[in-house]
This record gives sequence, C-alpha cells and structure tokens, in this order.
Amino acid sequence: NRQYLRQLPAACERIIVPSVLFGERLRAELPGRAARNIVTLRNFIPWDVEQAHEDFRRPGWVRAPLLFFGRMDKHKNPLILLDALASLEQRGDHRFFALLCGPQSPEIDMQEAIDKRGLQAQVMVVPPIPFSATNDWLRLVKDCGGIYVSPSQGESFGLAAAEAISVGMPVLLSDIAEHRFLVDGRGDDFVFALDSVSTLAEKIVHIMANYQESSAVMEQSRERFSSSAFMEDWQAMLEELEQ
Repeated sequence: NRQYLRQLPAACERIIVPSVLFGERLRAELPGRAARNIVTLRNFIPWDVEQAHEDFRRPGWVRAPLLFFGRMDKHKNPLILLDALASLEQRGDHRFFALLCGPQSPEIDMQEAIDKRGLQAQVMVVPPIPFSATNDWLRLVKDCGGIYVSPSQGESFGLAAAEAISVGMPVLLSDIAEHRFLVDGRGDDFVFALDSVSTLAEKIVHIMANYQESSAVMEQSRERFSSSAFMEDWQAMLEELEQ
C-alpha cells in the first residue's frame, strides 16, 4: 500500500505521517527523500474535547466481550482471537465471547473459521459501525466489561486501538512498535506475541481480574494522543512551512 510513495514527483515537498515511528520507517524506505520532507502530524483522539454522547441501551450480555474492531483480513489477523477464545473454552473458562465488528474480507471465511473451532455460540459478528458512532460504540462495549484485542501484523498508528484506550477500555495489542507506543511503555501487561495464543488467553484472564486498574492505566496512556498534542505538531508544521 505504500508503493505509490516511491513514485511521488519531486514537486511533492512534504509527506505527512501520523506517528514518529511511521516516519522513521518511511525514511528507511525512501532514501531519496530528505529527512525534512517527512513531517509528523501525530494522530489524535479528541477525548479531551467535550462531546455529546448518544444514550445507547446497554445490551444484556451475560459474558464479557472480547472486541475485534476492524477489517477481518489476514493482515488484521482476527483468527488468533478465536484461537484464544477456544483455548479459554477448552479450559472451562466460559466468561467471554468474541465480538467481531467490521468489514469482512474474502481472504478469511469467518463463518468457516468459527465453525471449525466450535464457537458458534461464543462469537457475535456485527457489521461496520459508522465513524460518527465509534466513540459511543466503544463506550458501550467498555461499560459491558469489554477488552479490545488487536492482533494486527502492522500499523501506521493504530487508530482503533487508540480510540479504545481513549474511553478507558483495557486493550491487548500485538507486540509491534506502534502498539507499544500507544500503551506508553506499559507493554508487559497489554501486548502479546502473535505466535503465542496461550499468552493472549492468559493476559485476557489477567486483565479481567484487574479490570479497574487496567482501565486506569488506559486513561494515563491516552495523554500521548490528545488533541493538544496534535495542535502542537500542527503549529510546528505551519511554522516550518513558512520558513
């Protein structure tokens, strides 16, 4: 998806990226571009700006949702969440269900994957949520004791994970640099190796046992992507362009 960046004409003076880490990656991939041509404008979630919220009726879920929120393709990698849920079920821990929300991809036959693991009664698949309703949707899932899980194999920023963190929902994220940035160095409890289903299952149990403490850590981590941080970068970018 970044191939087009190698073909940009010289007249394109700036490439604006959503995170410092992604900028560093592009500098390595685009040696022909001067360092100053790649500018960071940190992505943000406006949790620190007053917003109106819809008053959704809370679902009567008996189990706690493990939320996957995004494209259901091989890159976003939702199957490891199903594997972790199946592992929990096999050990007799029936407190959770998988809540899969987002567009499906022809790369993965999700119904076949669910049937193969015998999870027909433990998985709910729902269509994509409109962008304008994302914040209220995540608040609802969090109020139901939800945990956000992202097994993605790569991110430029991790916007959906940042949105979950911004409402105080505990997260479990694949161990990539962009995800570690979002949890502000507190990775040991909130990241997992993609090749370890058992670790993901164990961390789900750990977070559920320490839900309020984990939620408090999320509210600390969200400082890294506040609207004020975005405005600092925006102002610096404008000043640099004026020079």
